[in-house]
Amino acid sequence: MNPVDRSAIESFVYYEAALLDAGALKDWLELFAQDCLYWIPSRAHAPDPVRHVSIVYDDKPKLSARVARLLSGKEYAQEPPSVTCRQVTNVVTRAGADGEIEVNAVLVVYETRPNTAIQAVPAHARWRLTVQDGSFRICEKRVVLTDLDRYYENLTFLL
Repeated sequence: MNPVDRSAIESFVYYEAALLDAGALKDWLELFAQDCLYWIPSRAHAPDPVRHVSIVYDDKPKLSARVARLLSGKEYAQEPPSVTCRQVTNVVTRAGADGEIEVNAVLVVYETRPNTAIQAVPAHARWRLTVQDGSFRICEKRVVLTDLDRYYENLTFLL
């Protein structure tokens, strides 16, 4: 696989969104490298997740625990589970000097639950990808919500 093949990179990002929408969280988790980072900052320009409050700041063990909790049926904030539909647009790719690939995109997650209005959550997403054993792996995923001042009913569906 050519690591700068834009079509392959876009397909990977779309595949990740499809796995999340299908609830295939175990398969989604496999997309991440062992030393990965998944971050949703609580402020748009927070430069340091260690020094600033985050909505999510997970390494692979924490992300694995989050997925296990969601799949256990005991995550009551997701009972019944949200139905989501992700749109990924404006994908821009850039090869890094270190062999990693940076992908930036606009992400909108539509979420619905029984007896609630549809919630649209717009964000800017950034992935840092690497190639391992011929497949892309996510080294870092950062999702910056564009409307952080808004009240969100429930964000447990946001992965």
